[in-house]
Amino acid sequence: MWDLLKMMKRVQNLAQELENITVVGEGAEGKVRIILSGHQQMKAVEIAPELLQEPARLEEGIIQAFHEARDKLQQTVLDKLGGEIPPFLLGNVGIG
Repeated sequence: MWDLLKMMKRVQNLAQELENITVVGEGAEGKVRIILSGHQQMKAVEIAPELLQEPARLEEGIIQAFHEARDKLQQTVLDKLGGEIPPFLLGNVGIG
């Protein structure tokens, strides 16, 4: 039980640290960029003007960029915790 309490404290500390983290995901060969905060809040979407004429490619690029940013964020959290966090606690840091 003590280890669980210790882990929960680490999760709380990480949640505070994530307030200062941003990650960038790219799609459509870098023509779409999405910036997420450490709490998975979208901060910005950057779209190359030429993609506005290609709705299907734009939609795909947005999806790719979001997934890449989300995956980077999840990996960042796991790296900071040393891979020691039980999956059920991931929601407590905003990535579950």
